[in-house]
Amino acid sequence: MNVTLHQMRIFAKVAETLNMSKAAKRLFLTQPAVSMQLKQLEETLGIKLFEQHGKKLQLTEPGRDFLAYCQRIQAELQEAEQVMGEYKGVQRGTLSIAAASTISHFAVSVIADFLKVHPNITIDLEVTNRSTVLQQLESNSKDIVLMGQPPERADLEHTPIKDNPLVVIAQPQNPLCRQKSIPLAELVHHTFVIREKESGTREAFKNLLRTHDLYLEDSMVMNNNESIKLCVKAGLGLGVVSVHTIREELEKGSLRMLDVQGFPIIKKWHMVHRKMHHLPPVAKAFRDFLVDY
Repeated sequence: MNVTLHQMRIFAKVAETLNMSKAAKRLFLTQPAVSMQLKQLEETLGIKLFEQHGKKLQLTEPGRDFLAYCQRIQAELQEAEQVMGEYKGVQRGTLSIAAASTISHFAVSVIADFLKVHPNITIDLEVTNRSTVLQQLESNSKDIVLMGQPPERADLEHTPIKDNPLVVIAQPQNPLCRQKSIPLAELVHHTFVIREKESGTREAFKNLLRTHDLYLEDSMVMNNNESIKLCVKAGLGLGVVSVHTIREELEKGSLRMLDVQGFPIIKKWHMVHRKMHHLPPVAKAFRDFLVDY
């Protein structure tokens, strides 16, 4: 059925006014143009939509049925236009984010504040380790990735968003908590609960040791900060984590931050996305919000 939206709009207006002249004026068309479009519409449908009774027009039964369809279609189109406008105005949409576990606390805070400004946005947040974050960047499965040091690749756009100080933590009962300016060399004589390979935190710590010709054997390896904190609280060893991930524990006194030479290691968190990936409006809004945060 080769009926155009223009014809449906004209038909609906004539059906509303039951007067060709009035309909033409409201549509900013000439009466002959309206008559021609209605004639073509009836020929396409093979059905009479109007009957002439003297000077008055009346809808036929098929015309009344067709009008109902036209009104529904116009309503759907108006809603579609409104929805598309809301996307452009960032009033709705889904934002897909991956965050390395180190940055998860900060990511949740930013998202909470972003939702205060854009309450109808749906957030798809995945907190994972660095290896998975790198895979998601490769597959382009997330709009935006929040992580530590991004890989040096020409197809990635990354923006530093916040300092990420790494510190050494211990159980409060550990004797090292009473020492000041602990030499870095002292650390290699202690057991560490450390992040997995490819972790930015692990690499930063190992690099610091290497610059001082120090080597630390892996004792316990964990793929997230929460597990490291639990192990350190249990007295299984020392840990190196972002200071942003232990604020609550420091306030409660369940963990202590050691005074170690060379610490804190100041790293940066980055917002990353593929350059060739067309960011949807909601992702662009979040990117701008995060830069200003």
